[in-house]
Amino acid sequence: MTGTPNHRERLPLVLIPQHFGSTVFDRRTSKYIPFDAETTQVLLALKAHGIDELLADRIESKRRESTIGFFEDFYQRGFFTVDGRFAGDVLEAPIPTDHLVGPMALHLEVVAACNLTCTHCFAGTLPRKEKPLTLNELDRLFAELASLGTFRLGLTGGEPLLRKDIFEIIDLATHHGLCPCLTTNGLLITEEIAREFGKRELVWLNVSLEGASSETNDHVRGAGTFEKVIDKIALLGKHARFTLAFTIMRSNLHEIEKCAELACQVGAHTAVFRPLYPVGVARHNLELMPTFEEYNEALQLLAGLQPNTGFDLCNIDPFSPLAREETQSVVYQNYGCGAGNLVCSVSVSGDVNPCSFLGSAFVAENIRNKSLSEIWHQSQVFQAMRKLSIAEPSSLHGNDAVFAGGCRARALAFNGSANAPDPWIVAQVEQEDLVARGKSEGAVANPLSVLELSIARKS
Repeated sequence: MTGTPNHRERLPLVLIPQHFGSTVFDRRTSKYIPFDAETTQVLLALKAHGIDELLADRIESKRRESTIGFFEDFYQRGFFTVDGRFAGDVLEAPIPTDHLVGPMALHLEVVAACNLTCTHCFAGTLPRKEKPLTLNELDRLFAELASLGTFRLGLTGGEPLLRKDIFEIIDLATHHGLCPCLTTNGLLITEEIAREFGKRELVWLNVSLEGASSETNDHVRGAGTFEKVIDKIALLGKHARFTLAFTIMRSNLHEIEKCAELACQVGAHTAVFRPLYPVGVARHNLELMPTFEEYNEALQLLAGLQPNTGFDLCNIDPFSPLAREETQSVVYQNYGCGAGNLVCSVSVSGDVNPCSFLGSAFVAENIRNKSLSEIWHQSQVFQAMRKLSIAEPSSLHGNDAVFAGGCRARALAFNGSANAPDPWIVAQVEQEDLVARGKSEGAVANPLSVLELSIARKS
């Protein structure tokens, strides 16, 4: 195993020009912030000139007040140096007219094997016999990701720790300025592996559990796994920060609050809750799939923990479709999910897919044959994902109904086509209509939300 390689000190921000203006990636938070064209021009001007010079010579008087307000706000967020310049690099790349320069996040399968046979696994039946990408091939991929402004990198499998060079992969990614996240079932963690994780700053180090008890977790992950994972995270917690990651299913709905409490008890830094998607092995175990109403109730229970326990609640997952909120920044123009718009995936052997949940029928190309940039910009599969939907979210019924937001994989599983309506969005719209007509009470949680509970430790 190797330690983290030395590389040049990077500026905290990267501005990626986009057709609507720009996105700025903040290395300190590993998050993107979108800006419109006018604000982007201010940021670019502040890269070349300090704020005083900009206000004196280069800003129209009618824009001075708004520019000062913007500067003061984002100065507090660390966007500018003490001399008033933009504290970041500017990415140089061709700007497409209708989609992002590159995905905001890439999901990378590093191994197609696992030491468990979970009944809800999105990766499907394992192992698969494929020729894995080599370190040299991954090095080229990571360099290209950096050139596209794709800094979020999810490392998954299978079980990533089955790959003996996993820390070399992590180090290659960080060498190119990427911010990796690794998800593991935790069973292969040793003292040495825990120490190696402790040497590295990952965006997330997710350890998966599917319940707050052996009975609930082991029903999905296999007999004895709960107690073994609890022992492993006790070891991991001595050296590294980690997250407990839960999938919300019918089998653990009754323990949702206890799952959050367990995360706090075992020393997790955060707890992440994601919905079960009807993909991979889970397609053969649909009894695990919660209804929209059940999932909505689980979200409400989690939200209720915040005032009573000091938990912090927020949406954080870049690998899932964005919640449809009026206040949310829009960085793509259709009602599509994040697949092909915000994210994409690469299999262990280099197949590129708008989303790993969609399966092999949606593979666009292989990075051994074409660059990721060519695939992202030119592939017919990706272009089809970006086509504007003709249906408003409120017009989801009838034979002519088409995909209008949500999850394409869920649409494919339950309605037979990735271009059909997502049934959870239909359910949400129906519930919102009832609320609007005064026939139902209570807030409606977006069915695509992914929750993180940041655990506030009490002294």
